[in-house]
Amino acid sequence: MKLQITRLRVEQLRRFRSPLELGGFEPGLNILAAPNEAGKSTLVRAIRAAFFERHRSTAVEDLRPWGEGSGAAPLVELDFLLDGQDHRLVKSFLGKKRCTLAAGARSFDGTDAEDHLAHLFGFSFASKGASKPENWGIPGLLWVEQGRGQELDVSHARDHLHDALRDPDGDSAAALAASGGDAILDSLRAQRDELLTSTGKPRAAHAEAIAQVAALEAELGAIDAQVATYRQQVDQLAQMRQQHQADEMAKPWETLREELLAAQRRNGALQAGQEQLRNDRARWRQLQETRELLAKELAGLAHQQAEAQTRERACEEAATQLQDSDAAVAHARQNAADAQRRVDGARDAWRSASQEAQRRNLGQLLQQAQADAARSAESLARAEEAHARLATLLAAAAVAPKIRAGDVEQLQKLERAAHDADLRRQAVATRLQFVLPEGQTLELQARDQIHGLRGEGERLIDAPATLHLPGGGQLVITPGGDDLVALARSHADARDALHAALLSLGVDGIAQARSRLGASADLDAQIKLAQQALGIVAPRGLEALRGELAQAQSRIATAQAACERLPAAAAESALSIEEAESAQQAAVAAEQAAQKSLAEALRRQSAAQEASASALRELAAARAALADPGRQQRHAQATQQWLAVGAEAEALTARIDQTNADVQAARPDIVLQDIDRLQRSIEQLTRSHQLRREQLLLLENTLQQAGAQGLEEQREALAGQLMQARRRHAELQRRADALALLCQKLEQKRQATLARLQAPLQSRMQHYLPLLMPGATVQMDAELAPATLTRINGGGAAESGQLQELSFGAREQLRLISRFAYADLLQEAGRPTLLILDDALVHSDAPRLAQMKRALFDAAQRHQVLLFTCHPEHWRDMGVALRPLA
Repeated sequence: MKLQITRLRVEQLRRFRSPLELGGFEPGLNILAAPNEAGKSTLVRAIRAAFFERHRSTAVEDLRPWGEGSGAAPLVELDFLLDGQDHRLVKSFLGKKRCTLAAGARSFDGTDAEDHLAHLFGFSFASKGASKPENWGIPGLLWVEQGRGQELDVSHARDHLHDALRDPDGDSAAALAASGGDAILDSLRAQRDELLTSTGKPRAAHAEAIAQVAALEAELGAIDAQVATYRQQVDQLAQMRQQHQADEMAKPWETLREELLAAQRRNGALQAGQEQLRNDRARWRQLQETRELLAKELAGLAHQQAEAQTRERACEEAATQLQDSDAAVAHARQNAADAQRRVDGARDAWRSASQEAQRRNLGQLLQQAQADAARSAESLARAEEAHARLATLLAAAAVAPKIRAGDVEQLQKLERAAHDADLRRQAVATRLQFVLPEGQTLELQARDQIHGLRGEGERLIDAPATLHLPGGGQLVITPGGDDLVALARSHADARDALHAALLSLGVDGIAQARSRLGASADLDAQIKLAQQALGIVAPRGLEALRGELAQAQSRIATAQAACERLPAAAAESALSIEEAESAQQAAVAAEQAAQKSLAEALRRQSAAQEASASALRELAAARAALADPGRQQRHAQATQQWLAVGAEAEALTARIDQTNADVQAARPDIVLQDIDRLQRSIEQLTRSHQLRREQLLLLENTLQQAGAQGLEEQREALAGQLMQARRRHAELQRRADALALLCQKLEQKRQATLARLQAPLQSRMQHYLPLLMPGATVQMDAELAPATLTRINGGGAAESGQLQELSFGAREQLRLISRFAYADLLQEAGRPTLLILDDALVHSDAPRLAQMKRALFDAAQRHQVLLFTCHPEHWRDMGVALRPLA
């Protein structure tokens, strides 16, 4: 069916307030060129509104002229030829709503005109609001909006394409590939998915049925295995008792505690060695300083002779030095006095810090004792509470009525015996059946009792009886056989025995006996749990807890008394003992340095005085002074002291090295790790021992309860439930298999139908594709949209990829030629086709644009094409005149 738009007129529509009319459209390619904002997209919107929007719609406010009020009435007029017949469509919106369609001699108004157009062109209208893409059908497939050439949604026109691709003779299987086939397959898949997952695994009710069968089988197997489990638990109980007793006798944690004490002693010895090492190093530094002073003194004595030779020249200088030495002595004495005061202050601070450290240690001991007392008090309170509860339960058990499980079993046996005797009596008793007219009554006398018989019924007679008839007659019924008498007597005896047993137990029935047995068992269980709880909180008894509390309280009193004996703390914050000791050492060193400085100043003063006197004496006196035996004695003493200090320093160095080696060899870090490891091991062993004791109590209770379960009755009930669950599972499995097979067959049929339907479309695609990409092929998907592109790369090898992986421009080019192929198929099927391209191919490079022009020109030989562009220079070689917008 050939379609050609011949004229377009718009008025009061967006930017076109005044009328704009375009006529003389060619049956093939028409290019409308204008710059941006000239109204090209407005004309495309006008064509879409003329077809897709209801004239009475209120959702077309975008058509109102810019800045106009509510009185505007956007108008669109379209003249077009359809199979050679003239058509005119006039539609106005908003202020003046009307629609007319003239088709040759026929005319349509309002919604009739719109519905006629929708039927001809293959689209629909929105039920409410503005038209949407899902309503646009064939035109939505062939009309490209600005900036959307790379998009292609075939779903809304798929049924029309299926109709165009269908065999002219009709193909019933083609419906399976259309949207109706989707509905059928979706329904079947939904039913299948209710029972199976996408991988074929059971789900929902199917999975629940399988799980129920598995659970019942597991439960049945568990019941069968309970006897074996019971025996294993008995063996486990014996083994656990043996291990518990072995731990009770061996007490391995005691050995570890002795090892822990030894490790702690080693750690104390190492700390003492490290302290001695620090003291020796401090003494070694003092000896080094003493050697330096003695060396200086020896050097001074050695230089006296040289100084005597220059005494004459240094007489005046000696006097000046004497004055300087006097000042230095005064200054050194002042420094020594200041240093002595600082030493006294540092010693006072050290004593205060030592007292504060002792106070802190006592405070920590007091806190630890208080925490132990609190824990002991809390444990004692819990133990006394558990003891009181146990006493209450034991008192309740003493006054509660006793009943044994054997008594209940005896009652059950007596009840079954009475019931069986009654059944045997009924089986051989004489059966009297009667049917009496309404209002008639008979009297039956048996065992000195008279029973009225009315209506219809039945009586069992196990003893001689008399039936009184109306009018004075009677029938005597004597059941025959000694067995009946014996059975009646047996039944009576069984009932009497059951009644006597109930009276002896003080219950009204078996149900009350079972209830009393359950209450007694619950009370016994509560007593065992109370005993277990008391054993957990007071494993050594209440007196042991009271003793621990008393010991903790005694430690508290001792620590408090020791704290009270200490002097009051200073008002200001004291230094730590390490800081005080360091300050004291620094003060002592400073005081020693000051004393040395004073001694040195005095020595220099003496030297200056002697030098001054020597300078005034004659040179002979100076030589006599050099030969003075006292000088030699001082030199000898200094030398002797220097050697003694060196020997002591050498011995101290050897001891430091030995002590340091001993400490390093002892590995203090490993000793600390040993202490931590042993502490953890002791905690682990005691905790495991206590845990095994609790497990013993629980296992004994479990074994006692396991003996009272009725496993056979449980197994019978579970076997019945398992049989029913297996039948349900088999039924769901058959349904799931049937649905899976049906879906598989339908999908195979659908794929075959799609392949047959896609052949004509694939042929039209291959008509256009070589013009764009020589040697390339495109595969269509189930939606009849291009999906996979296969082409030859630069190396001559074939490569495939999804269209979504291509560039923006390549996707637009391939989807435009797809629209050309759709138009060819729709035209062959008798559908009107029109291609509208709004600013298409703006993202194509020059070589690709030239190839797309060839494809577009070929499509324009069969279809009318309206191309709107803002780049007229790109389209001057299309063989048609470019129409500007006035």
